[in-house]
Amino acid sequence: MKLNYAAEYRAAAREALRGKWPMAVLVGLVASILTGFQINEPAFSVNLNLETDANSLPFADLFYEAANNIPYEFYYLITAWLAVIAVLSVIIGIIFLILGGPIATGYAQYNMKLVSGEPAGFADLFSQFKPALILRAFLANLIQTVIVMAATFIGALLFVIPGIIAGIYLGYSFSMTFYILADHPEYGPWQAVKESFRMMQGHKFRYFRLELSFIGWAILAAFTCGIGSLFLVPYQNAAYAIFYLELAGDYFAFRAANPEVRY
Repeated sequence: MKLNYAAEYRAAAREALRGKWPMAVLVGLVASILTGFQINEPAFSVNLNLETDANSLPFADLFYEAANNIPYEFYYLITAWLAVIAVLSVIIGIIFLILGGPIATGYAQYNMKLVSGEPAGFADLFSQFKPALILRAFLANLIQTVIVMAATFIGALLFVIPGIIAGIYLGYSFSMTFYILADHPEYGPWQAVKESFRMMQGHKFRYFRLELSFIGWAILAAFTCGIGSLFLVPYQNAAYAIFYLELAGDYFAFRAANPEVRY
């Protein structure tokens, strides 16, 4: 049965998760930790633009005097700590980049099995940690990340809005990459990225509507200090896996029947 509305995908996801929530929550939590996922923050920031003359503040002279009396060793210590934090941040970022592709692919495999009624567990999450597979998933993640960042940067050099639009457009275009990697072990990283781009042609807005339909749940999760995200993450990803499986069935059937078609 073809699903047309976001509510239908969500209903199918809830049905797939029935009786399987504990494992789904645990797998989603581990996947989130290992890939450095954070709770989505609002896409806007508040800037009050408050300016004042420091010399006009009460006790300004006392503050200046206290600052001048701080030993230089203290500044050296702070600088050293900041340098250590910066180096650690870079190392952690590299680790997340390396783990991101394999874990995301394994999590896609887990969710596809889950919604298909097949046995699914932690073994699926770590299924890509084999020499050939881990490199393949890492390269696919690196390729799409570089493309999105480059397009966003170039667009931002012209105007801010085009850069944002380019990043969003490509982000949706590559949103099926990890599902394709999990579904087609024979594909290389570049082929998986290309197939995702082709597959999402004409379907990006549908996927956007599906993502947008979870905004109420995301707000509720934020009010629970992120605890609600433990349940939201598996719920969302089950729905996204259903979206992929439905889309992939039509897409690859068409590709097989019409090999002469070029994109």
